[in-house]
Amino acid sequence: MRSGDLKHLLTFQASTETSDGGGGFLTTWSDVYECRGAIWPISSKERLDAMKLELQIDNRIRIRHPRSIDLTAKHRIKWHDHITDTDKYFNIVSVRNMDKRNMMLEFLALEEV
Repeated sequence: MRSGDLKHLLTFQASTETSDGGGGFLTTWSDVYECRGAIWPISSKERLDAMKLELQIDNRIRIRHPRSIDLTAKHRIKWHDHITDTDKYFNIVSVRNMDKRNMMLEFLALEEV
């Protein structure tokens, strides 16, 4: 992969659960790793469920393999879209080590809409 393809600054986040004091838990996300990556939308689906329109966007995200951290489907990816000036979040569905050579990681992820 050419370095020019890695034009998005991505932040990987890990979740922690803390007690809310009422018997439940609050999920908070903290940044654990930041790198450059490429994002490609693969497909999108719309459906009407209980009179509410739901949108699902599938994405392929690729980064150089990090040596310092093991990124898994328990993490999520945050990307700041400078065009709309909003943060976008991607829930990781699967992680693939490209060619099993520890050079590139590819994530299939669902965008939170």
